Amino acid sequence: KSWSTVALHTAQFIEKEKGSYMSCKVRQWSKAYILDRGNLPLSKCGGTWTKSQIANEDLKEEILTHLQSLGKYVTATAVIDYLKCSDVMQHYQLTKSILIVMAEHWMKACGFHWTVGRGGQYVDGHEHEDLVFYQQHIFLP
Repeated sequence: KSWSTVALHTAQFIEKEKGSYMSCKVRQWSKAYILDRGNLPLSKCGGTWTKSQIANEDLKEEILTHLQSLGKYVTATAVIDYLKCSDVMQHYQLTKSILIVMAEHWMKACGFHWTVGRGGQYVDGHEHEDLVFYQQHIFLP
């Protein structure tokens, strides 16, 4: 299906009276977000336009402090789990947590990067007498 068809179906589902208007807005928001993942649409809550909570500097600092307390290796699920805490949700007036994709996007914007964990096993035994003898007299004479 084309963007127009899908956006129109979505808009009609959201708001029946303003289907074509909403269809145009959904297309605009979708294309803008695809081009720039930082371009989040604003939500109208309580009659005023507000920024996304991801731009809240206090929340950002609190999450970064939490991630630092977890150690060197953290995952996006740590952000999600933290945002699910009832005291955090109440303090920042959140009704739900975020998706894994948004947590990864936010972490990337904060300078985090992902690495693949090394598989394998290390067994300490390099100081055994037979190995030391082999290394000093046979391998490196």
